[in-house]
Amino acid sequence: MRLESTHAIVLRTREYGESDKIVTVLSRTAGKFSGIAKGAKRSQRRFPGTLEIFSHVLLDYRRRPHAELAFLDRAVLVHPWPRILSSLERFAAASHVVELADKLTAESEVGDDLYALVAATLARINEAEPGPATLRLFELAALTASGYRPELVACNGCRRPVADERGPVRLVPSLGGVLCPACRTREEGGVLLSPSALEGLALLQHAVGRAVAERRLCGGSAPLDPFVDESAAEGALGPRVGREVAAALDLLLTPHLRSRLRTLELLGPVLANGVNGREPE
Repeated sequence: MRLESTHAIVLRTREYGESDKIVTVLSRTAGKFSGIAKGAKRSQRRFPGTLEIFSHVLLDYRRRPHAELAFLDRAVLVHPWPRILSSLERFAAASHVVELADKLTAESEVGDDLYALVAATLARINEAEPGPATLRLFELAALTASGYRPELVACNGCRRPVADERGPVRLVPSLGGVLCPACRTREEGGVLLSPSALEGLALLQHAVGRAVAERRLCGGSAPLDPFVDESAAEGALGPRVGREVAAALDLLLTPHLRSRLRTLELLGPVLANGVNGREPE
């Protein structure tokens, strides 16, 4: 087995035996994979506190062809993100980011756009408390990076632009987009989106599209960072619209997840009250 190296982000870990760890990472060059770190709980030379959730590391590893687990030789911290642990809101948001990235991808599924997005999102959460648009931008960008970009500009039925529609449009996850008022009468399922929610989603998608275009222009060397336009998108996401947009993105994500998201079940109230805001009493 030859030694390989890649930048990676730790998605989850579990103890194995008395001194070992099994670690799942999202890597830049090898996609998502799991490996066993022998003696990880004792070795401060090879794994000096670097195999914890959210860690951004340069990872040395070896893999046998068709083996379920790689052998992790060493992990060096690339970017410390100490502020992620400084508040429950940041920890909850970061936990949602890594869980969603984990459950959107299969083992050995290669593609570095999602890796670049997760790195940019964790850096954003470390820099400042997450706002109403932070996780929504990440979720929409994660769909795009995974090849599931929704169609939110034109009707999936008649292909006419929906931005000028006065009534609500219908978001249909199975179609990966929306139907205008004329076409939605012929389609069951999905949810109705208010004009305000559609506008909010359009602003989010514009920010994501701009980030993707900039990354493509740089040949994939630039970060996939949709947060440059976060303040503009945040202005459209008041408490009511923010909840509607969050529910819409949850519907779009669900068909592509490999299992149910548990972070929001446990920490949803923290994000709902601290990040998304509440209606004034």
